[in-house]
Amino acid sequence: MMSARYKSILAVMLVMIVLAGCGTAPERVLSREPARCATLPNGTNPLNPGEARLADTEGAAMTGLIPALEAKHQRPLNILELSGGGQYGAFGAGFLKGWYKTGKRPQFDIVTGVSTGALLATHAFLGTPADDATLEEIFTRIRASDIYVNKGMLGLLWGRNAIYDTSPLQALLDKHITAEVLQRVAAGYDKGRRLYVGTTNLDYNQTWVWSLGLIAKEGTQEALELYKKVLHASAAPPIAFPPIEIEGHLFADGGVRQNLVVAGFTGKEKPAAPKYGPGNIFVVLNGKHVDVPKAVRNDAIHLAGPALGAMLDNSTDSLLMRSYAGAKVRGYRFNIVAIPDDADVGHDFLAFNPDQMRASFEVGYDLGISADPWQNKPPVLKDLPDWVFDD
Repeated sequence: MMSARYKSILAVMLVMIVLAGCGTAPERVLSREPARCATLPNGTNPLNPGEARLADTEGAAMTGLIPALEAKHQRPLNILELSGGGQYGAFGAGFLKGWYKTGKRPQFDIVTGVSTGALLATHAFLGTPADDATLEEIFTRIRASDIYVNKGMLGLLWGRNAIYDTSPLQALLDKHITAEVLQRVAAGYDKGRRLYVGTTNLDYNQTWVWSLGLIAKEGTQEALELYKKVLHASAAPPIAFPPIEIEGHLFADGGVRQNLVVAGFTGKEKPAAPKYGPGNIFVVLNGKHVDVPKAVRNDAIHLAGPALGAMLDNSTDSLLMRSYAGAKVRGYRFNIVAIPDDADVGHDFLAFNPDQMRASFEVGYDLGISADPWQNKPPVLKDLPDWVFDD
């Protein structure tokens, strides 16, 4: 029988052989393919930032997206912005369902999403009870194995680009994002409604915002695959999940750079006072304003979620301020809801624990049906005094 010492030596040798044999991924060539159905957050061409590229809203390149849609509808808008947050997307799903039950949830004119918010965005945009039921299924009846397969740290050696394999997430998208769903998104687009999702282009170090309505309008199998790729990419935190290649560009989770797509920061002119009165910006923060401290297990697998979560929190704080400032400049009402700080919903946003996700969903639902779940200011950053946000 092999001795324990010999087994240890053999194990070390095996690791050394693996490390020597794996090498690095082959070099890639920087893609110059045009940004199909995508812009930078300010509405310009990602490959030529000086060029306006808001082709999906007539006149928006000059006046901006919100005034263009206001003029089209002859009224103020209702805008929904869905943040990232991994398994805490269950909170957003529950909140949307509860909000609908009150009869107060509007049909949104613009919906934006990043990461888990991107997975919520399509059905939030469509907005029927059946769509709410789909979101409940996605966010409460799955577990980690329905999102990823844990390859462990050796996955970084063999797979080279991620700890987890996200083939199960692709299967989930195949199930819930169908040709019929795209037809409904396209119908909403034709009525002057817009749906956007943010991703991070790793090659260009840019946030690319995709018009899912424009993609849906194409109505082809290729468009359906592109639509799903964009959603997959937006929900793929790097190192943890493998990046997604789209037309030669390499994309990862939108939250790497922007954990929220803030609507309205487009156009070359300063916004005028709202012609049709104040509209609403609703931000659903799929996380907490302040997380409860907890000792993190000190190994690479368990550090991934909390570390990425901390990065997302920093991005979210600054973007919430931007969303708030944009609402004030436009004369819109700013509304935000988040998981209550004392809610017990877990600490690792990549855990995809069914019990924690159900708890998040129920917390969201209870807030959704409450009389007034909204706050009208973003959480105050630690380095800013309260008076900065005073009206």
